[in-house]
Amino acid sequence: MWSRLSNYFLRGLITLLPLLVTIWLLWFMFSFLDGILGNIISLFVGHPLPGLGFIITILLILTTGYFATHVFGAQIFKVGEEILFRIPIVKGIYTSAKQMNEVLFIHKGTDEFRRACVIEYPRKGIYTMGFVTSDAAAEVENKVKSKLINVFIPNTPTPATGFLVMMPAQEVILLEMKTEDAFKYIVSGGVLQPPEQEKYEPA
Repeated sequence: MWSRLSNYFLRGLITLLPLLVTIWLLWFMFSFLDGILGNIISLFVGHPLPGLGFIITILLILTTGYFATHVFGAQIFKVGEEILFRIPIVKGIYTSAKQMNEVLFIHKGTDEFRRACVIEYPRKGIYTMGFVTSDAAAEVENKVKSKLINVFIPNTPTPATGFLVMMPAQEVILLEMKTEDAFKYIVSGGVLQPPEQEKYEPA
């Protein structure tokens, strides 16, 4: 009986898990977008209005997209960016976020991610996919007395965030797959496979 119940439970979990993940992601997005303006609205109204912040945020995004597609609106955003670029701390954060955004959604500046690669991280025997961005800083290489490669490791399923590791050049395994295919592979948690090549078969 316990074995049968375990099988039922496992089967039910496998069946419901995609739906639960979808509901969780939608709820997370709703809560995040609603919270951006929801707290401000509640200060003026005097009590929270669930959903109103979400609706206003969506309308604000649509309005921004509408104006950004026209010359006048684009000029306004350009002036706003120039102001942000003059603020010391904000400049670094905004520039990095914009470059990542262009790589992910506009496919602009993909040369910054020159090659997809695999490294043994966080320990030997475990492999992590990343992107070669550039050679390490000269000072770092001089200090460690080794040739190092900058590898950006994106997070799953949010590749806009991640971390940088500096790997010895001989430990970086370059891949032939396209940068876009590697991004899809990482974002999907390995579900979206790149175009099939000859499968490795152990001897």
